[in-house]
Amino acid sequence: MTKITIAYAPDLNFVPLTLASMASVLANAADDDKIEFVILHNGLDDEHLLAFAKLQGIKSYALTSIKVDCAVFEGFPNANWVTAEAWFRCLLADLLPNHQKVLYLDCDTIVRSSLSELFAIDLGTHFAGVIEDVSKSHKNAGRIALKDGFYFNSGVMYINLCLWRQVDFFHTLKEMVLEDFSIGNDQDALNKACDGRKLRLSPKFDYMHVWWRKNTPDYDADYLREYESAAKNPVIVHFTGVKPNHPDCDNKFTTEFLRYAAMVPEYSDLQQKIGVIKASDRKPKVPFYKRLLWVEKAADRKHLYIYFLGLKLKVAV
Repeated sequence: MTKITIAYAPDLNFVPLTLASMASVLANAADDDKIEFVILHNGLDDEHLLAFAKLQGIKSYALTSIKVDCAVFEGFPNANWVTAEAWFRCLLADLLPNHQKVLYLDCDTIVRSSLSELFAIDLGTHFAGVIEDVSKSHKNAGRIALKDGFYFNSGVMYINLCLWRQVDFFHTLKEMVLEDFSIGNDQDALNKACDGRKLRLSPKFDYMHVWWRKNTPDYDADYLREYESAAKNPVIVHFTGVKPNHPDCDNKFTTEFLRYAAMVPEYSDLQQKIGVIKASDRKPKVPFYKRLLWVEKAADRKHLYIYFLGLKLKVAV
């Protein structure tokens, strides 16, 4: 039996993606995998928190929700392409005091096989097992002066919580963030805090298909061969860039994502509600003619939603 603990940190917009990721974990777990999910959040309402508990029909699992106070991160930099929740993973050693290790996953991931292989890896004296970022790794390593010379993608982190507690990891990271102005975001901070003590894992554990770029990943020859091999059958797929619930996503694993999304009982409703919330917050407001007649593609890409004079119709395409 393998105990597999996975932590996510979704904001409201990423709840549907998180549910699809969880469904993929459960659908591909081995029979004797014991799954536990940890949801770090900043005040999600009961409706969304309850949705995380409704996947037991795929495979049974334990679930823990932890509300994190954003005030803890006062003064931390926030890049405009990530949410405040991105910092929450830095507290995992304190939030999970009885756990030895945890896999942190960004919400825009799917898992395609059992994670028992990953959890069998001995982290030893490394703070985390990580995957080198697919773009500008060497440039970013130089920008924040990493001694070990490689910059990882923090969307997948296999974390040694015992070691984090031994060194008071968050306190050390916080002091560094507030003093070092070369650190521009959470990923920079985690790279700097783990410098020299991170285990470089195979790209199959964080496969990033950068379909919108034509350049070759910034890897050395051996790691590039691993990346090309991983592309055939990755364990974890990370949808960097355009997300798989967007109609413009051309990631080659999008069809698989949609299959897992279909396993989530409330996926379409949650996705639609979030779209409505976004529309209501957008400035300027939806033009009058769109309130009379508005057509948009559904998340499953097989239907259209037609809004006409206050009525909502769903039609197959």
